[in-house]
Amino acid sequence: MFNAVIAEHQQKQTTLREDNVRLRKAATKSVNKLTEEMIRTLNLDVSEAFRCQKQIEVESRRLQAEADRFNRQTQQWMTSAQTLDKSLREIGDFENWIKTMEWDMQTVASALENVVASQLSVVEPVVASK
Repeated sequence: MFNAVIAEHQQKQTTLREDNVRLRKAATKSVNKLTEEMIRTLNLDVSEAFRCQKQIEVESRRLQAEADRFNRQTQQWMTSAQTLDKSLREIGDFENWIKTMEWDMQTVASALENVVASQLSVVEPVVASK
């Protein structure tokens, strides 16, 4: 009887060990599947983040290039506006010079007319007295 109990106990121990090994293998397999699924999901998220980051970098470069182009165009417009402003100022200076010359010519003409008039007034009394 004691031998039967020992044999039964050893049989249960062997069965429990086999069950433990089977359950350990099943648990290991489940953990491996879980780990693989988590890595796959994580990789998907990481690859999505990487793709978004690359897209942002491309868009950033495009915007920088567009900003540079806009800056060059703005500089060209500013140069053109400054050139136009300078030309308009020169035209204004030329008009002012013309007005000054016209006034000077009128002054000279007026002075000449006065000289001629004074000479005529001096000549007329001399002619009248003869």
